[in-house]
Amino acid sequence: MKPIPLKYHVFFWLAFLVMSVAMLSPYYFNLFKATMHRLVFIPVWLIATYSNWYVLMPKLWDTGRKWIYGISILSLIFVLTIVQRIFCIQYIYPQYFWMRAPNEKELNPFWLEPFIQFAGFIAFPVILSFGIRQAWKWYNESYKAKQRIAEQQEAELNYLKAQVNPHFLFNTLNNLYGLSLESSNKVPNLILKLSDILSYSLYESKVESVSVNKEMDLIHKFIALEKERFQERLEVEINIAEDLNMEYQIAPLLMLPLVENAIKHGVGPSDIPVLIKMKLKQQGTSFLFEIENPAPSPDDQRIKKVGGMGLTNLKRRLELHYPNAHLFDIKSVDNQFKVKLQISTNE
Repeated sequence: MKPIPLKYHVFFWLAFLVMSVAMLSPYYFNLFKATMHRLVFIPVWLIATYSNWYVLMPKLWDTGRKWIYGISILSLIFVLTIVQRIFCIQYIYPQYFWMRAPNEKELNPFWLEPFIQFAGFIAFPVILSFGIRQAWKWYNESYKAKQRIAEQQEAELNYLKAQVNPHFLFNTLNNLYGLSLESSNKVPNLILKLSDILSYSLYESKVESVSVNKEMDLIHKFIALEKERFQERLEVEINIAEDLNMEYQIAPLLMLPLVENAIKHGVGPSDIPVLIKMKLKQQGTSFLFEIENPAPSPDDQRIKKVGGMGLTNLKRRLELHYPNAHLFDIKSVDNQFKVKLQISTNE
């Protein structure tokens, strides 16, 4: 357990002493006597509190030996009460408090009522410190647990981002291979576009967020690359709301997997022109991206061969980036796949 800084210990004892003196002053009607009565308890308070804090709790309470801990702390308070009673009767009370000769009871260190009172005085800061230590321990354990979760999530996000790049590269190289068989003179220009896209996906994906504008630049390049492959078979309609703030910050590479998926499953299996529709808009502090493509035939074997790794990774990234602050919905309506991605931030 991380130790509590010294300044907090000092503050605790000063506050505790002031509170104790304030509680006792009405009894004595004398601030000096009330202060003296509390100052003489400081040694036993410190011994009891820090013996409990650094020895009994770590060795007994934290290890589950609670019965032994209970007996030990009561024994410690009992012994310190005896010592304090003898010390006060012999040295403090005659000099500062007794205005007459003490009777037999007052000279008895085991006189029940003051003995219980002294034991309570000594036990009080021990009880307070016990609660503070348990709260501090819980805070440290909770903080460490949250830190471990954050580290695990960061590692998982990095892993998922690392998967985005090879997945995108795999699809694009397949596209280039298919195109090279048809018209190799287009390949150099496409490789240059691919280089720009990969540069973005490798470097921009390392940051926490990017603007919608940057993401759309990437998507435009990707679409240009795909149009070279599919020619007139691919048509894209992009509708961007006029009030959309293009500098709105989102996690990188959230929309590209959806565009990839729409083209792969919409255009790839089709022999006729296919229209891919995209909409971008802003609703309050939420960003909304919608994409629509024709649904492929369920019997098309080309669809069955490739799994949905990109969408699976996207769903997990959304859970990690925007827990309870996103909506990801895929549905089929009138032979059209409609995907809706909505994320909320504090923008």
